[in-house]
Amino acid sequence: MIVRMVIINLIVLSWFTICESFLTNLHAPCSHLRPSFTSLFASDLDGTYRGSSNVRSLKTSKVDAPFLQMISFYRFSSIEDPESVRDDIFEALSKIKDLRGTVYLAKEGINAQLAVPVSDLHNGALEDTIAIFKSLLPFDPFELNDLNLGDTVDSDTPTFNRLIVRTRNQILRDGLDDDLDWSDAGSEVSPKVWHEEIRERNASQNGLFLDCRNSYESEKGIFDGADPLGTNVFSESWEELESRTDGVDRDEPIHIFCTGGIRCVKVGAFLKQKLGFKNVRRLEHGIVGYQRWAQEGLPEKDSSVWHGENFMFDKRRFEVSDEKSSNDV
Repeated sequence: MIVRMVIINLIVLSWFTICESFLTNLHAPCSHLRPSFTSLFASDLDGTYRGSSNVRSLKTSKVDAPFLQMISFYRFSSIEDPESVRDDIFEALSKIKDLRGTVYLAKEGINAQLAVPVSDLHNGALEDTIAIFKSLLPFDPFELNDLNLGDTVDSDTPTFNRLIVRTRNQILRDGLDDDLDWSDAGSEVSPKVWHEEIRERNASQNGLFLDCRNSYESEKGIFDGADPLGTNVFSESWEELESRTDGVDRDEPIHIFCTGGIRCVKVGAFLKQKLGFKNVRRLEHGIVGYQRWAQEGLPEKDSSVWHGENFMFDKRRFEVSDEKSSNDV
């Protein structure tokens, strides 16, 4: 009986060995198409998967640095191969310890909001971050606009959970059927000049003054005299703009603003190219830029024309000078 069981076990073992060898040889030419379970699991954990996915993501741990410098920037300029640029930028940014935030890439350009660690241990992190974008993008993202510096916050302040570099069809989804020239979007006005022009505009009531953000943002804070578009999402802007400007003289000035400036590029282009307005004025660096200027450069006897809270787009949600992780900044 024992001998019979040993023989049966040997036969079964031999059969499995033959089958495994046959299947391995049968599929050998395609083995490079079948990643191992180990590699798939590891790539899901560390966020370093390279492939057709439109997002590269890295979960960050508790920040060692005492502070985080909030930064944002965008530029509308052609990127021929966003997927390749995404992978290169992610690989480089993931080497900067404790860096977190969101970067959007599309054929039309780049839009980024990041929290950069600040400490002696992280000395040079901001410079390294800037250098990465300058070296890996097919254009200088800061050629037309300086980096938009936000607040410096305590590292335990909720900002972003992870580093995300994502490709999408647009860096700012607009719902427009026609392509517009984003370089023809009106005049960008510095916060100082904006402050003076808004005071004059409110005194004379000359021209339109439009808040290009959504209703939930406008309800928290707004410039004196501004008229909110009242949208729920950005793609509703075009119908509202057509309605608000019906019968308005195309030579009259239109002042427009948003959180960080990117929405006003598309709104400004629409006002000029679709609606025919000749004098479109948009706030440089948006509300973030104005608040920074007001803190540093507002004359003592003067007062800010901004009132309320600034809805920003990271996890802090509502702070007087802060940012939810979205592409609408």
